[in-house]
Amino acid sequence: MTGLQFTALFLLLMGGGFLAGAGYLFWRSRPFQHGMECPATVIDIASRPDEDGRSELYAPVVRFVAHNGQEVTITGAVFSRPCSYEIGQTVTVEYPAQAPEQGRIKGEDRLMRTAFGITGGVITAIGLIVGLIAFSNG
Repeated sequence: MTGLQFTALFLLLMGGGFLAGAGYLFWRSRPFQHGMECPATVIDIASRPDEDGRSELYAPVVRFVAHNGQEVTITGAVFSRPCSYEIGQTVTVEYPAQAPEQGRIKGEDRLMRTAFGITGGVITAIGLIVGLIAFSNG
């Protein structure tokens, strides 16, 4: 196998991995498609160290009252610096009707699905082009 053929195979596998990740994130969002939505209030800002441990990343902690009257507090899934939310801000949460404690801030996973899908598509396309060139040249 030539270096160019190996590169094509590597790119196709990487692209496939990103596309599989996008598919997994989409599959994980299915319980929310027919779930409930309601307003929530940011009551706190959670923090955690970033990968190198030198600084902090932040995510909102929100509280809402589910359709069944249950008061629920959840922490956003996306940690960033600076925090995209302020205490007292109103956001929309979505949750499976039977499990409000599994709620999330609406739209948080959309960015990840889109990023994984686009990255996977681009890498796969480049892998296909490199593969066509590599295998047509023998």
